[in-house]
Amino acid sequence: MRIGIYGGAFNPVHKGHVKLAEEIKAKAHLDKIIIMPSGESPHKASEGLIDSYHRIKMCEKAFQGEDYIISDLEIKREGKSYTVDTVRELKRIYPDDELFLIMGSDMLLSFHKWFLYGEILSYVTVCATTRQGDITTDELKKYSSEVLKKDTLIIDFEPFECSSTKVRNSLLVGEDVSYFVPSEVLAYINENALYTDEYTPVRQLLRSRLDDYRFIHSLNVADSARQLAKIYGCDEEKAYFAGLTHDIMKNACKSEQLQIMEKGGIILNRVEKNNPKLWHAMAGECYLRAEMGITDPEILGSVRYHTTGKASMSLLEKIIYVADYISAERNYPDVGVMRDLALNHSLEKASLYSLQYTFMKLAPEKGIIHTDSVDFYNELIIDERKENND
Repeated sequence: MRIGIYGGAFNPVHKGHVKLAEEIKAKAHLDKIIIMPSGESPHKASEGLIDSYHRIKMCEKAFQGEDYIISDLEIKREGKSYTVDTVRELKRIYPDDELFLIMGSDMLLSFHKWFLYGEILSYVTVCATTRQGDITTDELKKYSSEVLKKDTLIIDFEPFECSSTKVRNSLLVGEDVSYFVPSEVLAYINENALYTDEYTPVRQLLRSRLDDYRFIHSLNVADSARQLAKIYGCDEEKAYFAGLTHDIMKNACKSEQLQIMEKGGIILNRVEKNNPKLWHAMAGECYLRAEMGITDPEILGSVRYHTTGKASMSLLEKIIYVADYISAERNYPDVGVMRDLALNHSLEKASLYSLQYTFMKLAPEKGIIHTDSVDFYNELIIDERKENND
């Protein structure tokens, strides 16, 4: 028999996986395909990889029929799982059959870097997929001939555009993924509450209130806040929640922001009245109190002062203030400096740098600077001088 080996995390299985298996089976004239959910991969980090039991079950639901064999061979192997170990075992199980190792063209071009790749090629024929606009068939065949010294089966393939990462991210915010995931797999995911956590309802709320950019920014600030909390010894979950919600009122209209601030008992001073860009932070604090029932003063303070800062900020408040400046999508000229200061030096050095950057930007434009920012700056300067003198 001609047997294909199709490995992957399958975290989760999506229609792209199924389409590839079906097309490869037909075009390579395979009798069966072994679906091989990965264990601990030596090639990529396994962060976010759900329990192997569920990945096996999803594969069983996605790849049905006698043409597919769902294998737990790599999952059962302890430690990092190398392909050479897998094909050795499969050749022992199927000594008289022809084995085909299925992979994408990008993986093929790095195959010479795989552990004991020559031994792998002694057991299997590589079956690589390519597509229009991708690396050409001639280029792949040249690589196989000149580098691997063995012919490779090249299959033209037009993929179903999807990724497991996209599916996971969509599930985290409660978005519909039925177009991307087989119905049986999606039912299993929902039944077992996979790829969701306690923050999914919050992300759904943010998705409904924010535009695309601001939503992604909020997710990134939450990730940065959690990272900083781990570095500086703050509550990571509290930091993540505050980072998620810091801009919850950012896309609300000015009248809505004013209304909820009035409801929350906030009276704008002269500087604040003339600087509407600051309103979303104060309105955000009010929204968390009035609409979400948040009473933690540190979370409320971190949302309120994430734009201006203030004197005597708590650790969490500083974390959210800095996280807002270093989130993954930020690309202002000095963002690399800010990230280095925040991650490798101190929150205070990063905060001082951000204030200097902001003041230098606002002053030539005759922008209004909140007195809280000035107080924060002065405090940092005084503390820095005292530290240097000591």
